Amino acid sequence: MFKNYFKIALRNLVHNKSFSSINIIGLSIGMTCCLIIFQYVSFESGFDSFHEKKDDLYRVTQTYVRKGEVMGTGAYTAQALMTALQEGVPEIVNVTRVHPENAIVSSTVAPDRVFEEDRALYVDAAFLQMFSFPMASGNAGRDLRPGTVLLSETAARKYFDGLSAVGQTLEVTGNVEKSFTVSGVFRDVPSNSHLQFDMLLPMEDLLKTEDYAHEPEGGWSWNNFTTYIELHPGADRAVVDGKMTEVYIKHRGEFLRQQGASAAFRGQPLSDIHLNSEINGTDNIVTGSYKTVYFFLVIGLITLVIALVNYINLATARALNRSREVGVRKAVGAKRQQLIIQFLCESAFTNVCALLIALALTSMLLPMVNSIADVQLAVEQWLEPPFLLAIGATLLSGTLLAGLYPAFVLSSFRPATVLKGKGSSVSAHVWLRKGLVITQFSACIVLIAGTAIVYNQLDFMRSLDLGLKLEQVIAVQAPRVLSEGVDRPSAMQTFLTQIREMPGVEQTAMSSTLPGKGFNWNGASIRNATEDPAAALRGVATYIDSAFASLYGLQLVAGKDFSQITLQEDGEGSPWLVIVNETTSKNLGYASAASAVDELLDIGGNEARIIGVYRDFNWSSAHQAQQNIVFGRTPAGREVSVRLAARDYAVVIDKIQSVYTSMFPGNLFHYSFVDETFDLQYRNDQRFAKLFSIFAGMAIFIACLGLFGLVAFTAQQRTKEIGMRKVLGASVTGIVALLSKDFLKLVIVGFVLAVPVTIYIMNQWLANFAYRTEISIGTFVLSGALALLIALLTVSWQSFKAATANPVKSLRSE
Repeated sequence: MFKNYFKIALRNLVHNKSFSSINIIGLSIGMTCCLIIFQYVSFESGFDSFHEKKDDLYRVTQTYVRKGEVMGTGAYTAQALMTALQEGVPEIVNVTRVHPENAIVSSTVAPDRVFEEDRALYVDAAFLQMFSFPMASGNAGRDLRPGTVLLSETAARKYFDGLSAVGQTLEVTGNVEKSFTVSGVFRDVPSNSHLQFDMLLPMEDLLKTEDYAHEPEGGWSWNNFTTYIELHPGADRAVVDGKMTEVYIKHRGEFLRQQGASAAFRGQPLSDIHLNSEINGTDNIVTGSYKTVYFFLVIGLITLVIALVNYINLATARALNRSREVGVRKAVGAKRQQLIIQFLCESAFTNVCALLIALALTSMLLPMVNSIADVQLAVEQWLEPPFLLAIGATLLSGTLLAGLYPAFVLSSFRPATVLKGKGSSVSAHVWLRKGLVITQFSACIVLIAGTAIVYNQLDFMRSLDLGLKLEQVIAVQAPRVLSEGVDRPSAMQTFLTQIREMPGVEQTAMSSTLPGKGFNWNGASIRNATEDPAAALRGVATYIDSAFASLYGLQLVAGKDFSQITLQEDGEGSPWLVIVNETTSKNLGYASAASAVDELLDIGGNEARIIGVYRDFNWSSAHQAQQNIVFGRTPAGREVSVRLAARDYAVVIDKIQSVYTSMFPGNLFHYSFVDETFDLQYRNDQRFAKLFSIFAGMAIFIACLGLFGLVAFTAQQRTKEIGMRKVLGASVTGIVALLSKDFLKLVIVGFVLAVPVTIYIMNQWLANFAYRTEISIGTFVLSGALALLIALLTVSWQSFKAATANPVKSLRSE
């Protein structure tokens, strides 16, 4: 029986080539979008799923609250927290701390070759017992002893040119300066791991350094570690969270009371880390956005629905042509259930053909998607159960959604009616077809307007007045390694002096970080020295030299700059001299910027004095609202800024590199343009815009394809009417208008419905930005006009063909 059904399905497919092609092409493109987006969503939501203990692993986060207001949630914790948790929370099986490292590395095999390793981590011994990063060679016990190092396969090839790495020695200069013996090589970290690294170093070696061995307050003062815990299976997370908070209060309760704050600790599930990038402490991990994932999931479903609507529309429109077939089948004894199965088989056959084409298209488009979205999607992932389930769900839903309604419509015809040549039973479904066309073009207009708004926001962010001059500035990383006995501040000042004397260099400055690259101190507590700790603000701090403000164009609105302070002001025992931005001055309660000058502050327990106030500026992206910013002075930061005068930058940069390599041997010269680095903050938004526009374009194409088919079918059904009108003197323009107006009316109705939907959806997306563009009427006018133009061209082409056809052919039988 089913064999017969599929024979009939194939026969109908071949017999109606044009409409079958429209259905298959539309469905295949819709399925392609859906499959690509599902694979993207599966990749993004499946981060860290390869770990055997994934269900029991958590990252520790801490939330600070002051006066009922959440001051921030972060994943940075103190080094002493690990020991305290081991002793105070029995539900914890293992704990490890993670600390990033950026080091200069050389091997004994090729000591003259120096590398900069920015994918290195200091970890505790339990790290490899908790996480599933398999070894490729060596270190069968998966331990990490002091003085040893583990490398990825990629790093092993880089450092030892294909030689066996195990047993070899690496010279590492970073937070730790010593020789490490390679004890093992692990397989390259999967791309869907939120932790990405090529080198693992022992935490014990880091904690033996001067900075950490003598850290004040017993290891509780610096929150620059990430802590991961492994719980006993079945442990109550809420209970564990409470105990972790109690442990912290036990050790830091007095500190919290002094700050007028409270703290809450919780274990963040491993599976939540990648897509929850709003938490502070994500600087060194691969992050995503659950909002972006949801947006693309919705776009994929919309595109597939548009394709399915095409099928339903064409199938019900063609119902009149097949009514006699149904009447004959019913007259010879076919039951309605059998007819429904037959039409569902036709739908299944069409969907299978579309799915095969979609899989081929998906495999061809994956490299482009990987390049745009910066992900690692591969055909091999199709064999994973979630994707196989998605393919099956797409096929089944496509078959049922596209086939059920047409099947019920066609199987409901009465033999006596249709065999007499009456097709009125189809007319009841005209309004449904119109409703589906309206839905299609509403969705398309939402995507067109959404794309325009996304690009408007990108243009708005690029044109935003930052209050900083970033153009023609390069940043050079300060040297990591200095010769023995060399004083860093003096060496750096000599370097800056030599650069400033070069033709083509206007200014130089130093800082501890750069615009667009965050701050050195996040979550700093800032208050007037005489006020209650509970009144403290949450702010950020970084360090600059006396030339930084001039180089970057920071405007002083009150007080003086670091270049104007005297030795007496900054002498031994004097308060920490700081400059704040206007927002900090206002939020501290000062009536004016001038009244804030010379006021004493408490910043994280340190006494400070305001010497100046800068006009507000945007240090971070448009996603970030204006913050309370504090600048301290540094004589030698890790970032050197150089403002170039000449347009021939390459010559000047080569000269700077020559001075750098001669003064700082054993260091790699790295530079970048500050404005380009700043724009990197928007790379995720740019990727989103590109993908959004691509999928929107596909959806619009599918909708036009369906409209093309409907107009063709309408023209076919009205062939005799058109012939009669031409014989009676109707013009081609009049006939084109006759056939087009009804469809264009539907597009206009779709536009009216799309406007409020677009406003709601895009306002949700724009809520991610502190500085955002306004959704203007012009955007909708242009989007509606574009949709109307696309529809008009689609409809007019078929209408023109019908209007210019020879009326003799259509009236020959009359």
